[in-house]
Amino acid sequence: MKTTTIRVASETRDRLNDLARRRGSPAGELVDELVRDADDRALLAAAAEGWDRISNVPAASAVYRADARDLEAFEAPLPDY
Repeated sequence: MKTTTIRVASETRDRLNDLARRRGSPAGELVDELVRDADDRALLAAAAEGWDRISNVPAASAVYRADARDLEAFEAPLPDY
């Protein structure tokens, strides 16, 4: 894997290294994990925001519910692997 260097405050570097040490993993792996977690939280927040927008519009909610019913009724055989 290709790596790079980023600039952070010394205090942030020290905190990162301390946290990595406590978890027993390299700081680079910890940064990867933290970024993935932040991406996941942002994705879930965007989905929740979208749901809030849809749920406040009766016509959009009706379309969503109809689509959900159609998907629940869909029965297709799973492929054999």
